[in-house]
Amino acid sequence: MIAEKPWRIETVARLFLGIMAALWLAQFFGLALDSEKIPMSAEHRDLAKMALGSIFLDGAVLACVGLFLRENCLSWSEAFGLEKARQPQAVALGVLAALLFVPLELAWMASAQLVLEHPVAQPLVEALQKTDLRLGEKAMMGALAVFLAPLAEEMVFRGILYPTIKQAGFPRTAWWVTSLIFGAIHLNLVSFVPLTVFSLLLIWIYEKTGSLWASITAHSLFNFTSFAVLMFPSSLAPATPLR
Repeated sequence: MIAEKPWRIETVARLFLGIMAALWLAQFFGLALDSEKIPMSAEHRDLAKMALGSIFLDGAVLACVGLFLRENCLSWSEAFGLEKARQPQAVALGVLAALLFVPLELAWMASAQLVLEHPVAQPLVEALQKTDLRLGEKAMMGALAVFLAPLAEEMVFRGILYPTIKQAGFPRTAWWVTSLIFGAIHLNLVSFVPLTVFSLLLIWIYEKTGSLWASITAHSLFNFTSFAVLMFPSSLAPATPLR
């Protein structure tokens, strides 16, 4: 079970205001790539905007979390159970959770492909499918999806939002609110259900180990599988979600 967190509602509110500001700035700076003076195809431009937005937003999220922890006089290890002693068990459970969930997620996506004539993909998925990526570009997008995004999202959703709602006296609500928001922010109706269920699983393994290493590991492996499917021809590719 995760330890009690000492942070206050007002500091959490400031953290999320900072994240919202970072999201707005990421959108604003992304507009700079719309300039016709930049010599690139429309597909590469869309992908570059998403990559820049991800680097800026996820980087800003981690910076905001760092300031948040400093304000609450906590280290990263203390706040999220990242001590080395907990790492092996947490990573092992994260791997097991991913191995159990990913086949179910792929089966859901395959079923959605059969039921829906034109499934709606996430913007990032559409951009990846339309763009002929070079090896270096694939490596960069893979690193963002597999390492940076899971780290930032786990810090915010499972590490901060979930325990804040739970400690306010709403433990069951914390599970569902955190998971529903996590599913909704990916802006895809087909992936909403599996991502919501996945979030519930991530919370469970975080509670089980008391370490965010568990959910970070599972989230990274989930994204790795999704990204690998996108990079190779597959009937699952149009609907496979990232994050």
